[in-house]
Amino acid sequence: MTKQITLSPEQIACVYAWLARLFSRELDNATLAQIQSSEMMDWFTTIEQEPVLTSLIQEVKTKIKALMMRNDAQLELAADFCSLFLMSDKQSALPYASVYPNCEQGNEQIKYLLAEAGMETSEAFNEPSDHISIFLELLSHLHFSLNEAHLDQEKVRQLRLKTLSLLLQWLPIFSQNCQRYDEFGFYAALSQLSLALVQWDKQT
Repeated sequence: MTKQITLSPEQIACVYAWLARLFSRELDNATLAQIQSSEMMDWFTTIEQEPVLTSLIQEVKTKIKALMMRNDAQLELAADFCSLFLMSDKQSALPYASVYPNCEQGNEQIKYLLAEAGMETSEAFNEPSDHISIFLELLSHLHFSLNEAHLDQEKVRQLRLKTLSLLLQWLPIFSQNCQRYDEFGFYAALSQLSLALVQWDKQT
């Protein structure tokens, strides 16, 4: 039985791209204002029409609303980002595939998938290729490619499945660490949404 998909490939691609952006760097004031805007809330309303994502989007919205009540929200969120993703101690959630068990070759594997998709990492993004944002950007690119008739759709589908499988080797542990160590819970909510999206994408 084929599951009915509420979201279009372009909409799924946009969710991946949005998550990639939020995991790639600390939020500045402009990005913080954007995610609190009425336009963003309208977009969330569209995305949460997909039943698998409903509760996860609602949790993200709850955390965004809580940010409005947080003193020095941008600085506090930057501190959360730093302690979670930039520290090397055990109380962190490092965003690199190769630091997780059974995924030590993650950097080489994602480089191969990027090359197969005709993508290169940006020199402006000064992080290893196995950063979670690179995985999410690749998935965004592949979903946008699903509607491009001139591309080999079977190759796109296979690259998407390989990327999802590789990401699922470590994303559950990453998400668990975010939930464990992110006291405020904004990045924990994003990690849970990412995991649910990837698991659902793999099944559809």
